[in-house]
Amino acid sequence: MKKEFILLLMFSIHAFSSGDLCCQISKPAKKVTITFDWSRIQTYGSNQLAIWIEYAEGNYLKTLFATRCTVTGGFKNRPESLSEWIEKSGFINAPKEEIDAISGSTPLTGKQSITWNCTDKSGNPVMNGEYIIKMEANIQVAKKMYYSGKIFIGGKKKKTSGEVTYSSPELATGNVLFKNVLVEYK
Repeated sequence: MKKEFILLLMFSIHAFSSGDLCCQISKPAKKVTITFDWSRIQTYGSNQLAIWIEYAEGNYLKTLFATRCTVTGGFKNRPESLSEWIEKSGFINAPKEEIDAISGSTPLTGKQSITWNCTDKSGNPVMNGEYIIKMEANIQVAKKMYYSGKIFIGGKKKKTSGEVTYSSPELATGNVLFKNVLVEYK
């Protein structure tokens, strides 16, 4: 009887540590989803967008998306294109693989969604705590709009709408590229 109990115990430990049982009790992956309404503007020097994450104290963490035109060298011809993001991220010296991983076409008009898997630039999970979601968009050449919203990672689901600002106050009453920004931690 004692021998059978030991064998059963050893089998149970092996099954738990090496099989699906282990996966079933693991914590679900953390993620943050950023949704917004995007409206393309048909004018020179517009429609450039960057979305990135900063630590609570304002240091750069990771880029989630940037329009391919700016990332692949457009900032050299138009230094005002996504200049805050370029300065914070250091993408001027980024390797091609890193550029390819975050760049994409200018979004089409309509509802947009970007997901952050709560990892840093190297793919390591970030610690629970407060992070800042940032967006920068060129309305026309140096005329810009920005978004900044804090989100707490860890614990219960959370939402924030943050704040949209403009490089000049009068831009708020004209054509804007994004609105209705919502950041959700799940």
